[in-house]
Amino acid sequence: MSSAKYRAVIIGLTGIGAARPEENDKLPVYGEMPYSHASAYHRHPDTDVVAVCDLNEEVLANFRTTWGDVWPEVRTYTDYKEMLEKEQPDLVSVATSDHLHADITVEAANGSAKAILCEKPIATSLADADRMIAAAEENKVLLSIEHTRRWAPSYLSARELIRSGEIGQLRTIVCEMMSRRSMLFRNGTHLMDLICFFAEGNPEWVMSELEEGFEHFTEYKGGGGRDPSEDPSASAYIRFDNGVRAFYNSYKVDYPGSQFLLTCDKGQIQISDQFARLVQGSSHYRWDTSDIRVIHYTMEKQLAAVGELIHVLENGGELVSTGREARKTLEIMLGMLLSHQEGNRRVNLSA
Repeated sequence: MSSAKYRAVIIGLTGIGAARPEENDKLPVYGEMPYSHASAYHRHPDTDVVAVCDLNEEVLANFRTTWGDVWPEVRTYTDYKEMLEKEQPDLVSVATSDHLHADITVEAANGSAKAILCEKPIATSLADADRMIAAAEENKVLLSIEHTRRWAPSYLSARELIRSGEIGQLRTIVCEMMSRRSMLFRNGTHLMDLICFFAEGNPEWVMSELEEGFEHFTEYKGGGGRDPSEDPSASAYIRFDNGVRAFYNSYKVDYPGSQFLLTCDKGQIQISDQFARLVQGSSHYRWDTSDIRVIHYTMEKQLAAVGELIHVLENGGELVSTGREARKTLEIMLGMLLSHQEGNRRVNLSA
């Protein structure tokens, strides 16, 4: 019988919901950093997954096979409402298709949940995002949206450097995303969220152009990101109310990856999933580059997302990836669709 303090359930057993890292028992390090909801609950000492839900019986059987040694008594459901009613969980993970997030989150918030960890993007419409946020706030339930890099030490270190004032005020953000899967809603969501993360303001307006051939793409319906031909690459200019100007560009090319240039008054931060560098110039002819010191922690990314929810539950405080923060990202992306549809015009935002 588990002695964990918090009973968790997972709804949606895709890779991000249920994948289990392979462990190399030949190395003197133990427990690979989790990259799914299930593996994060596995590694957090105060959580226990008591039940999971998916529409596919085969997927449920695979979960029992993959995680049976950790949670031999886990119960499986195909109806999330039945599971929430019977299990009365403390923590709820929502890892379904994007357009299904809202109904599940509202149901969980109106039930026993103390905290909800929902996959990105928060929803596919602002109306859905708003009712998710309202349900969580009305019931005093923590709602965290899983924009993973908000719990990554390198990006946090870069933002702390900007906040320190050492390199002056942040002026512009340039973001690039490459790969054949450079899709606005599937992967671009993460990068657009990081733009908001660094800008630390409210987006006022956006202008955009989508990939050629997406003139029909007037709304996002939560396709699940399986087919790049259904989700465009894009370019956009976003203006924030604190004066920060952001440029987003994505390309469907073979070269994979993403990167940011954060230009401040006294220097520039170059950051990606591979590096974090500070560039400062003493003249037009001399730039000095140094690595930004990044401290790693016992909880990062998905594990830190779970750890943060528990910490805030027990100690109070603010989440790094709230529903209201995630709403900014969604509104920008939906504004991009409207801008493209109407001749790349400027679209005012309300976030």
